[in-house]
Amino acid sequence: MKKWVLFSVVSVFIFLLSACSDSGEKASTEKSKGLEASIESASYIVSESDDGVSENENLAIMAIHLKVKNLSDSPMRLSGYDGIKLYDGEQQININPELYNRDIGLDIDTGGSIGAGKSKTVLAIFEVTKDKEYEIGLNPLFDNPEEESEELVLKLDTKKYAASYETLQDPAKALKAYVDQIYYNKENPDYEQLVSADKPVLQESAQEAFETEINKVFDKKLDDTDIEKLYATYRDILAEKAEVNATIIANANDKAIVEVEVSTPSLKTLYEDVYEYEREFRENTGSYDSQEIDKYVLSKLPKILNALEVNELSDPVEVSLTKKDGKWTIEAVDKYGESLDTVFVKGSSY
Repeated sequence: MKKWVLFSVVSVFIFLLSACSDSGEKASTEKSKGLEASIESASYIVSESDDGVSENENLAIMAIHLKVKNLSDSPMRLSGYDGIKLYDGEQQININPELYNRDIGLDIDTGGSIGAGKSKTVLAIFEVTKDKEYEIGLNPLFDNPEEESEELVLKLDTKKYAASYETLQDPAKALKAYVDQIYYNKENPDYEQLVSADKPVLQESAQEAFETEINKVFDKKLDDTDIEKLYATYRDILAEKAEVNATIIANANDKAIVEVEVSTPSLKTLYEDVYEYEREFRENTGSYDSQEIDKYVLSKLPKILNALEVNELSDPVEVSLTKKDGKWTIEAVDKYGESLDTVFVKGSSY
């Protein structure tokens, strides 16, 4: 009886191991004359020539990393630029070089040389229909013309990689949550789930950017208490009036580029607005005392801030993000090196 129970337990364990193996993403290895290959990994991506939103909602871009081994005695050439085709039944789909983007690690290997007996991971990018099955054809070119080759075909079932499509928009969500939390002090559930950042340090940096702009219009720097009160007021104004629209323009290999359109109150006109109140004070009192003028302007500053005109930035802002341990880190500057504090606090893209 004990032996029968032990046999049953072992059988169930072996079955479970087999089931786990069958349900995994690992693809089988195929061989042809002189060549061995398998799909090492694959995922849906967004490239810079594709905004991730196709006119056909079933079409998407997929990056496929192929593990290729040269079994011959001659070096061979096989790259994402040449020698790799996608087959949809009888239809052949060629690689589109425009889908490659080195800014997010999608480099096209135009050489594609693989030494005799050596292995290499080769990247291929195709536009596919979601949840559809395809075949990938590999046609290497051997340096030795006497070396014969035949096409190796791999099966590609895009359903296996559906989960990667569902997370394509995460960088845009992460950036929007970052702006909400750091600059507007607004709750956003995506922040804890998607963003990796030192919030207190970043919020302090944002306040310092505000302080720099505010002190430009006063004869004497404001004390910390006044700055904190004014910034809290200004932050609430931003939270109410600013609009941020984030769009993914590239996302692959745990790297992303997000384009942000911003409409926000701007501190660029603060000096002109303050000057009008300074002039008003001098005309009404006849006093030119700088301390008295500063005191008067300070009392009017909440009103001045609330009256700032909301303008759309002339150019969208491009921000880079990197993913580590499941969360996104946002670069503190845009692609031109402009601080995000300048964009979202000052309300300026330059």
